[in-house]
Amino acid sequence: MIEAVEAQRIALSALSAGAVVIFGAMYAIFLALGNLNDNAILRLVGNCAYLLLAVSVCFLAYFLQLYNWWLVLVATLLVGYFAAPRMIWRICVEVHQEDNQTLEVLPK
Repeated sequence: MIEAVEAQRIALSALSAGAVVIFGAMYAIFLALGNLNDNAILRLVGNCAYLLLAVSVCFLAYFLQLYNWWLVLVATLLVGYFAAPRMIWRICVEVHQEDNQTLEVLPK
C-alpha cells in the first residue's frame, strides 16, 4: 500500500508535469506570436512562461528525487527547449525569404 507521503509526492509530480506541458506550450506560442507581430510584450510573456517552465521542471525533479546524471539531462533539456523555438523561427523566416525572392524573380 502506498504511504500518504508517497501519494502526495506522486500527485505533486503529476501537477508539476502538467505545468511543464502548459508553460512549454505557452512559451512557444507567445514567442511565435511576438515574433510574428513584432510585439515585445508577447515575447516577454513567452519568456515569463519559459521561466515558469523552468521552475516547474525544478519542482518535478525535486518531487521525482532526480539526482546526478538525471539533473544533467534535465538541464540539457531546458537549454534545448529554450533554443529550439528560436531556431525554428529563424529557419521559417529564412525559408520564406527565399520563397519571396523566388517569386520576385519569376515573370508575371
